[in-house]
Amino acid sequence: MIYTVTTSPSLDLIMQLPNELALGQVNRVVHEELRPGGKGINISIMLHNLGVTSTAFGFVAGFSGDELMRLTAALGVKTGFLRVRRGRTRINVRLKEEQKSGQTSINGLGPEVSSDDIAYLVRKIAKLTGEDYLVLAGMVPPSLPQDIYSTFFECLSEHPTRPKVVVDAPAEQFKYVLKYGPFLVKPNLKELETYFKTELKDAPSVLKACAQLQSEGARNILVSLGAHGAIFLDEHQNSYRIAAPGGTLRDKTGAGDSMIAGFLADYQVSHSLESAAYMAVAAGSATATTSGIADKASVMALRAQMKDHSDWGESLI
Repeated sequence: MIYTVTTSPSLDLIMQLPNELALGQVNRVVHEELRPGGKGINISIMLHNLGVTSTAFGFVAGFSGDELMRLTAALGVKTGFLRVRRGRTRINVRLKEEQKSGQTSINGLGPEVSSDDIAYLVRKIAKLTGEDYLVLAGMVPPSLPQDIYSTFFECLSEHPTRPKVVVDAPAEQFKYVLKYGPFLVKPNLKELETYFKTELKDAPSVLKACAQLQSEGARNILVSLGAHGAIFLDEHQNSYRIAAPGGTLRDKTGAGDSMIAGFLADYQVSHSLESAAYMAVAAGSATATTSGIADKASVMALRAQMKDHSDWGESLI
């Protein structure tokens, strides 16, 4: 079983504006949509779309927490959310402007999580076994201890065989997790540059940074490069530069999360790190060229277009 953890889930209100955002004035939208948000939840949604069962963990509160659980369950995801007493699940506003591919984001505050709440989630995670996968996804909000991912790793340390742990988190979390030897770490290029405090201008420099992460404990590293696909270094020292299949960018929200889901969905069946990396890029590209998290047909259509070989060349990223 795959379990995803989102320490700060959200309700995302996506609002489409007919023109550019007019600051200080009334703006009327032409379309709006309410989605469950948070990296772990996005991963669980994509896993469901690919026919894989997972359980989503996280802290929720208030009326927005109720709606988050309802929407997540409606999308076919098993939920193991922990309801806390104070505050409410954060509500994020995403403003999309006509003729622009990006968006303006306003992120809300999350609930107040107590030490007892954390202990309860730790006990649930401690029950996982070597047959399971645990995905730690997203930023850790200020209301939680910043080393909470270390706490999750520590509670698994006494297992004779612990679950394979995947980490998709900001660079500031690397110092807490790499020493535990996570099965997979998935930074994007910016996060990798932030961690090493240097600009990575080409594929060889990215691969060198991956090797450094590996020396610090990560077993497999998948670096998402947006429209340029990904670079993957596996625990057997095989490296791959995987080009993204074609398509027009519509909304990159959830694309990185879809990569994790694609990787795990494939690896559970194929047990091939290479095959899983290619499926990761297909899933991420499908979501980036779709409105919302892509369906299985879209993912498989892009996967069929991909050539399973690495072309390192000399080009910049």
